[in-house]
Amino acid sequence: MWESQTYEDTDYGLDPGESFEPRVVDDDVTIDTSVDPHVMTVLGPLPPEELGVCLHHEHVLCDPEAVTGDEPDFRLDDIDRACEEIESFVTTGGRAIVDASPRDYGRNLDGLREIGQRVPVHIVAVTGRHKDLHARRMENALDVDSLTAEYVSELRDGVGADAIRPGVIKLGTSLDEMTAVEEAATRAAARAHRATGAPITTHLEAGTHGHHQLDVLEEEGVDPSRVILGHLDRRLDRTYLGGLLDRGAFCSFDQIGKPHYGNDSAKITMLLNLVDAGYADQLLISQDFARKSSLVAYGGSPGLIHLLERFTVDLMEGGAAAELVAKLLVENPARALTIVPPG
Repeated sequence: MWESQTYEDTDYGLDPGESFEPRVVDDDVTIDTSVDPHVMTVLGPLPPEELGVCLHHEHVLCDPEAVTGDEPDFRLDDIDRACEEIESFVTTGGRAIVDASPRDYGRNLDGLREIGQRVPVHIVAVTGRHKDLHARRMENALDVDSLTAEYVSELRDGVGADAIRPGVIKLGTSLDEMTAVEEAATRAAARAHRATGAPITTHLEAGTHGHHQLDVLEEEGVDPSRVILGHLDRRLDRTYLGGLLDRGAFCSFDQIGKPHYGNDSAKITMLLNLVDAGYADQLLISQDFARKSSLVAYGGSPGLIHLLERFTVDLMEGGAAAELVAKLLVENPARALTIVPPG
């Protein structure tokens, strides 16, 4: 169980008096979610400046039935272990986490809410769909209007007895293609975004097909600056990444701590290259840990703390200033995850 005295601040080389800690807004301030920009957590709306150090693409609780029959390693269903894992993240300076598990990936909103009540962390959930493997199992997989209505209802009215509201719209595509099921979910995500102002986060299988995702989203009227393109550190192609960034989207390096998807040093080299090219405001970092074997609380490694305890240190040893770390983990996630109500 969380013990406040275990908290240890991490300054990442900031000057005395500076901190990554979020600004605390007056508790009496009421957020009108119909007009005020905000981040929606499972416990309610939050001023973006209060988000703090954020892992913008992880999996906290999920049970993706399309794969867990053969690979139970993907089933993350223990709330106590999830609390233990997130507590370690908080003790190293973490303040917020996005569970990028949509309904077809075995999302558990009630469980996320319980974790948010037990551990001092902001948890953001998602609506939407994953890639075809998961999305095609849903009853309305090809019905754009039905999907749009589902997403908008969840974002505006919430889910279940506690009316828990997701804060981000998820979509996914397969390796080098967008299937009919994925196109329907992508168009629905775009239309739900236009109706609500909620940001979009994506799954790009092996980092591929980013331009096609943006093409469809732009065709539906989405500004690429409201899109987080996922898993791009699985394709460290400078021309490809630069082209996506030039279109205005956020570029997510979210496979950190996964040597089977490339070593961290190569990701650091590319991140710093993109920073030098002027893209620092569009870069995000996370780990996308979706297996028991990646999480210490389940007996795995390296755990959620890897990014804060190891990767950021290696990044700074590679030449990054503390201000860049703050941008990647605090400022950029706050902008990327902000819901901007239309009108």
